[in-house]
Amino acid sequence: MTKAELAALGPKIAIAIEAGKAAAAACADDGGSANLDRVVIPIPGMRATSVKGLPGYVQKAHGYHRQGIHLYTPWPGIGNRHTAGVQAMHKSLKDQGVDCYVYYQID
Repeated sequence: MTKAELAALGPKIAIAIEAGKAAAAACADDGGSANLDRVVIPIPGMRATSVKGLPGYVQKAHGYHRQGIHLYTPWPGIGNRHTAGVQAMHKSLKDQGVDCYVYYQID
C-alpha cells in the first residue's frame, strides 16, 4: 500500500462503517457466535505511526496474518448482528477497491 492509498482510506472506511451499522441494525436475530471479528487492511512494511486518525489499531504480523489495520466495529451486537455488520463492511471496502480480509477468532 502506498502513502497515497493510505491517505485515501479514511472516507472509504467511513462508508464501510456506515454499511456495517446499517446491516447490523437490519439483523433482527443476535443469536449465534461472532467469529467474524473484524476487517483487516494489510499494511506490510508500514509504520504504525503512519495510520494515525484511522478508526482501528495496527497489529504486527503473526501466524497466518500480515501486519494490518484492524478496524473497529462501532455497532451493538455480539452474534449474528456483529457478523452481518462485518460482512457488510468487508463487502463495502472490497467494492471500493480496498485490499482487505475478515479476521476470524475462534472462541
